[in-house]
Amino acid sequence: RTLVNMHSARFGFRTPAEARAIATLISGVCPDPGRVVLGLSELMLNAVEHGNLGITYAEKTVLIREGRLGDEINRRLALPGYAEREASLEFERGEFGYRFTIRDHGQGFDWHEFLEMRPERAFDTQGRGIAMSRLISFDQLNYVGRGNEVVALLRHPESL
Repeated sequence: RTLVNMHSARFGFRTPAEARAIATLISGVCPDPGRVVLGLSELMLNAVEHGNLGITYAEKTVLIREGRLGDEINRRLALPGYAEREASLEFERGEFGYRFTIRDHGQGFDWHEFLEMRPERAFDTQGRGIAMSRLISFDQLNYVGRGNEVVALLRHPESL
């Protein structure tokens, strides 16, 4: 419960496990942690897998189908050029509510098509995390620049 006194923080993460642990920890400062942890986890995992490690949507689909996603993540985490990449989460709590900024070192992507749930992805093993984050976890989700930075906002409940 002491985390409710936190006003700002910055975390670095390289692995999916680190992303999940940080998402779980920092969501504890919010009024509805269960709502926030889902969205933060999705966005932070995207930063690791697609951003820092450059795993494409098509590659991830095949890797999931073949049960090799974890192995490929570990392989890329050890490669020069990827091994030193660290994504970040910045947290700020203020009068407006809660702001989460996630950055990675990837090339970015065209995020526009992922903001909404699309029927063609309804049965895919992936590709719904951004839309779910926007619809369920946050009041606002904004990608910045080329798509390797996202700002998620959660307003204070009393300001809704």
